Amino acid sequence: MESSDFYLVILDVEGKVLKFNRCFEKINPATSDARFCDNLSPKSEAEFNYSLELMLGAPKIRRHVMLDHPDAAQQSGARVWWEFSVVTTPDMDLSGIIGIGVGMQFLEQEMPWNNLVDVLGFGRITLDRDFRIQSWDDNISQWFDAEGEDWSGLALTDAPALRGVAALDQALDGVSGECKPKCFLVELQHSTSPVFAALITASSEGYHLFLVPKENPPLPQLERQLIAPYVLSTLPGAVYVLDRAGKLTQQNEAARNLGRIWKGRAYSEGFSLTFPTQTNRFSKLLRAIDDAKKGVSTDLELKMLMPNQEFAFWNASLRSIQPELGNPEGVLIQVFDLTPLKSQLVQITRENERLRDLALSPSHVLRGPLSSIIGLLELIDVKQLDMENQKLFNYLKPLTKELDHTIRQHAKKMSTFH
Repeated sequence: MESSDFYLVILDVEGKVLKFNRCFEKINPATSDARFCDNLSPKSEAEFNYSLELMLGAPKIRRHVMLDHPDAAQQSGARVWWEFSVVTTPDMDLSGIIGIGVGMQFLEQEMPWNNLVDVLGFGRITLDRDFRIQSWDDNISQWFDAEGEDWSGLALTDAPALRGVAALDQALDGVSGECKPKCFLVELQHSTSPVFAALITASSEGYHLFLVPKENPPLPQLERQLIAPYVLSTLPGAVYVLDRAGKLTQQNEAARNLGRIWKGRAYSEGFSLTFPTQTNRFSKLLRAIDDAKKGVSTDLELKMLMPNQEFAFWNASLRSIQPELGNPEGVLIQVFDLTPLKSQLVQITRENERLRDLALSPSHVLRGPLSSIIGLLELIDVKQLDMENQKLFNYLKPLTKELDHTIRQHAKKMSTFH
């Protein structure tokens, strides 16, 4: 946090800045209650939002991106190499995102280069003063077949993966032991990561070439709208429209609000629906989406434990979108909030329980004294009563038995009341 060289920022799952150090504040003066991407160039904003979607969908991955932070005049500013990681709880619920960055100016002038591999995930190729390859690290081995192609002792530009790269030839032409480090892009024809950010700097033995994949894939292209916008606006509940690949293409405002509950932020068009929190509770929804792609309709109920320790409930209806003839073109998901109805049913159930207790209560209250009265009547010696009292006594005893029978019948009826 106190570093004057590294930028540090902590974000929530929506990309809003929660905490930052003074170094970061220098390039983003208005950071309180702001989204991280608000102070990025348009291209960097799109790249950051894409990275955010990927990280929330796969919390274990890290993202390395070069982002531009322009100044207020939008003319210049800082270029920062960022590493973003997702922070999770022991239960794998997302709690935020941490970003650590280093400015390009610092990289080009002051960086202790041997730490690049550990700090920012760079791979390193060690060269002698004639630019011949002496060694490489594990990252290079993962990205290239250096062992299989036997790079050891080869000139850097003769390594099969790097042969014919114009930017590399140009960079080597102007490098010497006294020159400042050079940053450039390496575009390869045959590699799983075709574009690498590269930096070459002098060392005591010769030179170091640092490489890292520059992940900047094209933003997903949305297909045509499967549901006409005016039709979408008339559909009740939260509505999601997925294409045949399961990517979100359309949603209404209720769906955006529901995404903030399920995911912590609204879902973005062009990406799959993911459920970072309480994933197991949404597994049947994911299965239903797969079934809907095959033309099978499903209705199911979902529940989720909320921060107030109460459950929220939804009913989801999944239908395939398909023409009269042909395969399904997508999936329509309608989600209705059942929480108010469920809460009302719980309230009614509780009130019924209280009514049942009240209905049963007279039986228990009356039977005790009545049993005592019946017992006392059995102890009375009728022969000791005069004729008039014997006549009244003969009325009283049957009446108590009738009352006892009535109370028993009432209790039996109440016991079947739910």
